[in-house]
Amino acid sequence: MSEKQTMSRRLSEFAVSLKYEDIPSEVMEHLKNVMLDGYGCGLFGSTTPWMKIYKDVLTARTDRKEASIWGTRDKTSVTAAMMINGSAINSFELDDTHTDGIIHVSTGVLGCVTSFAEMLESVSGKEFLVAAALAYEISCRVAAPIGMELAHQGFNNTGTTCVFGSTAGVGRLLGLNAEQMQHAMGISGNWASGLQAVQFASMAKRIVPSKSSEGAIVGALLAKEGFTGIEDVFENEFGGFYHCFTDRVYNEERTCGELGDRWELMGIGLKFYSTCRSKHTTIDGLRKFRAEHPEIRPEDIKKIVVHTTSITRKYSVDADDIKSVVSAQLSHPYVCAVTLMEGNAFIDQFTEDKIKDPKILEFARKVEVVDDPEIENLPRALRYTVKIDIHLNDGRVFNLEVNYPKGHPKNPFTKEELLWKFKTLGFKAIQDDKKLDKIAEALFNLEEVKNVRSFVELLRKE
Repeated sequence: MSEKQTMSRRLSEFAVSLKYEDIPSEVMEHLKNVMLDGYGCGLFGSTTPWMKIYKDVLTARTDRKEASIWGTRDKTSVTAAMMINGSAINSFELDDTHTDGIIHVSTGVLGCVTSFAEMLESVSGKEFLVAAALAYEISCRVAAPIGMELAHQGFNNTGTTCVFGSTAGVGRLLGLNAEQMQHAMGISGNWASGLQAVQFASMAKRIVPSKSSEGAIVGALLAKEGFTGIEDVFENEFGGFYHCFTDRVYNEERTCGELGDRWELMGIGLKFYSTCRSKHTTIDGLRKFRAEHPEIRPEDIKKIVVHTTSITRKYSVDADDIKSVVSAQLSHPYVCAVTLMEGNAFIDQFTEDKIKDPKILEFARKVEVVDDPEIENLPRALRYTVKIDIHLNDGRVFNLEVNYPKGHPKNPFTKEELLWKFKTLGFKAIQDDKKLDKIAEALFNLEEVKNVRSFVELLRKE
């Protein structure tokens, strides 16, 4: 009887054997949409003040010019570029989310595989797309069974899980064999890290989710030279990934089963608002209410009660604790207030001046966020469900319920909405509509590109 394969071995054999032709067309289309969204978020992020600090600090410590910093004319080392570009994607709460895994996948992997492919100089569009598909898919598979457990334990979901996907992508670009890939994962898993407490106020929130993918580059390069890692990195009972981070909660078949037939990356949704994903169903509900009841003004509202899951409540900042743009983006009360007062919760609603507006903060104090046991017990696919009670001064109460936020796979963007978001964000860094159109067109036809460096060049300022 043959010995049972470890989880990392099963994933590694899939990673080294996948062909471009094996990826279903609908999966490739969704992947490209998610990637375009990620590049748009990254271009916008390159213009934020916190990313300037991060870029200046990292680039001052290397003279290498291996990979581009998107939205700029600069190049730096591949590891610095990976960390800067990945963090830029996460820099304004605009990046994608895998529902069950609770991870921002582009933040975790796109900066890494793009920067590494650029450094290698001779990667074709098809080769890059296969590597990207592996990075996204394996990240989602590692995270999917344990999203809620990781979050409740206080770990950063993206930072702890996406290192494995990035390793698969980088390892594929390097041409690792299955044994080398397995060791690469066993090395890079030691970079799995991140604390949920970083969510609530600090600039560090922007950089944590992508930092661990540095381990993907180091691990893959070491494994190519024969360096060995933990062969059972996921299931080892003393300090293996799932035992360490989730107290032995995992589902091997959700992570490793039906490889190539079931695509977990299809569960990635895009964001329509500049806030934590768990607020989006609330925003959708309030925007619909505002449109249907234009006669009801914010001052007519006595209070709002939002019923949600315990983890969503934990992810909310009270109105009186809003100290930064980050904390406003994590604040359910602020998001409710700005949506009802301004009709949206996009980039213009999260500025240093706006988050200090006394009228917005006064309204935010009317909002209460509560655990709802009924919502808590729904299937994880419905974890964004909210019930909203809007109490008016005249005694009337409106009850709303929303299950899937705009951009969720069950409530997806139209192609027009995708391009609108990409160009709106991208224009902050590259003020050239025609060039932004070229980026989108090139990505949608990336399999025809002989060298992916020509695509990456479009992400740079001229």
